[in-house]
Amino acid sequence: MSPSNASFDSCAISYVPKYMEKIGLTDGLEMAMDALVGDRLALLCGAGLSKASPSSLPSAAEIAARAKQYYDDAFCPDRDPLPTSLEDQAQFFFDCDNLANVYLRTFVDQDAFAGQPNAGHFAIADFLLVRGIRTAVSTNVDMLIEMAGNELYGHISKGVCRASVANVPQDKSPLLKVHGCWSDQSKTIWAPGQIREEPVRTRIQQCGHWLETRLLDHDLMIVGFWTDWDYLNDVLEKSLGTVQPGRVLVVDPCPTETFEQNAPILFELGKRASLRFCHVQESGADFLDLLRRDFSKIFIRKTLRSGRHAYTEGSGREPEHEWLEPQSKDTYTLWQIRRDLEGCLPNQPSKERNPPDGELMGMFLLQIQSKGAVLEENYWMCAGQRIRVLHAPNRFLHQVEATYEKDTAPAIAPDIIVAIGAETDTLLPSIARGHTEGSIARGADVEWLSYADAKRKLNI
Repeated sequence: MSPSNASFDSCAISYVPKYMEKIGLTDGLEMAMDALVGDRLALLCGAGLSKASPSSLPSAAEIAARAKQYYDDAFCPDRDPLPTSLEDQAQFFFDCDNLANVYLRTFVDQDAFAGQPNAGHFAIADFLLVRGIRTAVSTNVDMLIEMAGNELYGHISKGVCRASVANVPQDKSPLLKVHGCWSDQSKTIWAPGQIREEPVRTRIQQCGHWLETRLLDHDLMIVGFWTDWDYLNDVLEKSLGTVQPGRVLVVDPCPTETFEQNAPILFELGKRASLRFCHVQESGADFLDLLRRDFSKIFIRKTLRSGRHAYTEGSGREPEHEWLEPQSKDTYTLWQIRRDLEGCLPNQPSKERNPPDGELMGMFLLQIQSKGAVLEENYWMCAGQRIRVLHAPNRFLHQVEATYEKDTAPAIAPDIIVAIGAETDTLLPSIARGHTEGSIARGADVEWLSYADAKRKLNI
């Protein structure tokens, strides 16, 4: 149903939103997932994202207060006190040509932007690695999204200018950090004066031109912008001033009616949306985590249902409904399962939005459930044994075993690893595999099986 405050064009289905429409969590997740599946999801995130636990990075006011105390304790009353706001402090040192080499190096805590990635950072990193988010823009100088990507075994392709993000390979989604990155403090933007001078002025203009093309008719999700980093509005206005997305979805716990006042630049951006301008009053980190969870469940559901026809033909009966649905609700566990179903090698990120083609994996998962298998964490418990299932097509089983010998050690090793699609060979075990004492990851007693071997062992 279209909002009552929409003005309709008699020649088009779309409408131009006049105001922000408040929607519920479920509707917001569906809207974001439709954009992700439709290959049109873009993201704009700000400092509020990194304030969520366990990151808990300081606000602009906190950073400014620490800098002021440090400065005033050292130089007052011989000098005038340092201004209170971060913007005024940065401008003061910029006017003295001491922004990077004095203010950022001495008065801003060098560890202020260090912390642990939260669930929102992990979700963004995961979506960038699988290209679920086509373009991400951040005003944060912290490196928590990049850190989250490393923990997911992937490299986030970031840049602070058009040249760096425009050269990202086609199989990667870029992260544009319009405010700069703390790894190169000299290129970060803090003072209004920087925006009017080179090279920052040209950098922002070029970023704006790039974003105008990248975000055209895409659905833009905005998280973490109702904070006290007000001076970023000038950067946003120049970077996003001509962008016209299809839909704009704001996710933030603050009241809908305050958005126009607190984020006027983003409010105007939302009004330029050609279809909808919506707000979900929730934590951005929590919302992103739920979206990531739902994405993984869709991935796993597709795998399970791909084997439905083959299972029915082989067994003569339809699978139970609950067998066709993911059994876990934990985001991390679902990500681990997704990696195994995709066939990710050790220390390799998940890169696909859709599971590999083929019915064998889905049929096997239905078959072991018919024998009473129940998912516990990322293993299937069947007849008292922990079973890990991997996608490993067109490879010899001993080669797969050797590849995973140095896999990241799990808390509890499986008893059986089934490599779906792998073939056993005619070599003797001592020649094919060599002598092994086991590893931390595998243990000496882990049994590697092909699909045919697993059928016999589990009496499928």
